Amino acid sequence: MRIVVLALVLTLFGCATASDPARGEGGDWRSFYVVNHGLHTGLVIARPDLLQVLPALAEAFSDGDFVEFGWGDEDFYRAPQATLSLALRALFGSTAAVLHAVKIDGDPRRRFAASEVIEVRVTEDGYQRLLAFVARTFTHSATGTLVVLGPGLYGESRFYQAEGRYSLFYTCNTWVAEALAASNCQMSPTAVITAGSVMSQLRRATAVGASCVD
Repeated sequence: MRIVVLALVLTLFGCATASDPARGEGGDWRSFYVVNHGLHTGLVIARPDLLQVLPALAEAFSDGDFVEFGWGDEDFYRAPQATLSLALRALFGSTAAVLHAVKIDGDPRRRFAASEVIEVRVTEDGYQRLLAFVARTFTHSATGTLVVLGPGLYGESRFYQAEGRYSLFYTCNTWVAEALAASNCQMSPTAVITAGSVMSQLRRATAVGASCVD
């Protein structure tokens, strides 16, 4: 149990200390990307497609090709300096969640050249389910607007209030795995805690023809 907690604390620190990465198809398939940052994973989706389901994002992301999303505990993710006490509170007493959204210009594989990036190809139905999953994660105000919390960690990024609760058994990587499952990828989100779990399942799911269907 102590080893599991330590691994998750490190995962939290990976999210909080992320730095600006170096900037470096076809048919009926639709594509998006999953980025392995070592301790946590990110979901990269084409900005024009996101604006179809989340037009309010245009206020902060009026240009750019893609947006990367990371989900996590609000207090830890937004803290100026990550601490062990914040990490433990996130694992055992999280009270609010956020989405971290980052503008990406050009090919995400070049932007995240130092990281493992997997292109995920799904059907149109799977892609729409993915977009709907992301849209549902955003918290909306009483008037229907997105709840913007402030600037993000790096580059052109923002924090938004999000649904869900971070815990020892539901991490940023679990959220990414659920997004993949929503797109009809063969994923088992309940078995996912670490970035390695996401990527190993995803490698198997995309092993044949680079497609990800159930």
